[in-house]
Amino acid sequence: MIDDGLAAFLQSGIAINIGTRNERLEPNASHAPAAIVESDRLHVTVFVPRVAAGPVTADLHANGQAALVFARPQDDRACQVKGTFVSVRDATEAERPAVIAQWSGFMQQLQTIGMPGESTRPWVVWPCVAIRLRVTALFTQTPGPDAGAPLT
Repeated sequence: MIDDGLAAFLQSGIAINIGTRNERLEPNASHAPAAIVESDRLHVTVFVPRVAAGPVTADLHANGQAALVFARPQDDRACQVKGTFVSVRDATEAERPAVIAQWSGFMQQLQTIGMPGESTRPWVVWPCVAIRLRVTALFTQTPGPDAGAPLT
């Protein structure tokens, strides 16, 4: 479902947000410092700071649906990945370098558009939970005439 080019984009160190909803259809969301596309190209593991994961994981346990938004600040290229919940676990220390590397890439992106590092220093990045999703749909979200169109 996710081709090599899209996988590279999703893991390139960009803005990532996970969105869910509760039983009252109220949204919950969190930033995510990193995501890993699995080799089967059907699953994505997204890393969410533990301090922000509670409402998101509660929603996932209740209804199993999530949307991930990936956006590159420098040119607004964006896509949405919808998926169904597979599992959640604590991220391991072995995964930490990949999470930090992607987060650092995102911080560099923000600096290129004029956001100083001091403004992002308080953002929590670690420790994380690792949320595994099975991808069900892909959409372009880049502003323009194709925004909202399915990606194939």
